Amino acid sequence: MGKDRLKLLLKVLISIFFLYLVFRKINLSLLYTTLKGCYLPLAVLSILIAVLLSFPLAFRWYILLKGQVGQKSIRYINIWKLNMVGMLFNNFLPTGAGGDIVKVFYLVRGEENKLILGSSVIIDRFIGALTVITMGAVAGLLTPNISVKVKYFLLFLIFFLLFIFVFFSYRTFAAIFYLMAKKFIPDRLKETLENTYSAFNRYFSARRYLLYAILVSLFLQSISILNNYLMSISIIWNQSGSSSISMFFIYIPLIWTATLVPSLGGLGIREFTYVYFFSPFIGKENAFALSIVFLLSVIIQSIIGAVIILLLKER
Repeated sequence: MGKDRLKLLLKVLISIFFLYLVFRKINLSLLYTTLKGCYLPLAVLSILIAVLLSFPLAFRWYILLKGQVGQKSIRYINIWKLNMVGMLFNNFLPTGAGGDIVKVFYLVRGEENKLILGSSVIIDRFIGALTVITMGAVAGLLTPNISVKVKYFLLFLIFFLLFIFVFFSYRTFAAIFYLMAKKFIPDRLKETLENTYSAFNRYFSARRYLLYAILVSLFLQSISILNNYLMSISIIWNQSGSSSISMFFIYIPLIWTATLVPSLGGLGIREFTYVYFFSPFIGKENAFALSIVFLLSVIIQSIIGAVIILLLKER
């Protein structure tokens, strides 16, 4: 069995395993009743908002690129299209190449500064992770019923991300660690590492554009979390229970972080973590229904990505 097929099989098994864990906990008849009682206008609105959030998501990447290659070299609409195609590959297509690789492929095609352009995809991912984890950590630290061990772990995450930020922002700081590790690095890798660091450092040194991208990311993540809360309201509309906005700012970032575990676009892991975190507040069936509504928005965005890639001249 080839390496790519083995990776794909592992992703499938992980997704199936977590889906199995979810369905063991769920009463399917109650789940059907929950979905049937969902307030449809509000659910449709929340799905529409989730799809529209693809535009600020692409804008964050566009800002980073604009700071390096200028506005004339890139078009925002093309960046948005590449983002949607990336979502398709990340979420559903059974391929060894992730959506980020596909985005890099189309972005650098025919360009000279391939390393600079390709690095933007990783930097964009980092900024997304930075804002998500920071928001989740701050919310967790401010929540009184979170254990001390969890709070220490959240503090560690913040300091780790801060370290990476400083490492790629200041060459003198990075040089200290490079000198200590230089003798252990093979000569053939030194030039590659130095060029890669220089590419990353260019993005972190463009302070104004980096700040704009972080602000856009904070706005994007905040609206997305509030939209998850809106989805939950549509599900419990006809029920006596209620959900708190604060718990969404704590747990949604943790759910997003969990979906980084290898799987089929987070399928299975996402549903399991929704049920795990939100069951104590809104019940198992409601939590699973919430994950289904969110999954619908993911499917719609992937369909848009499929349409875009079919219209591309080179597939």
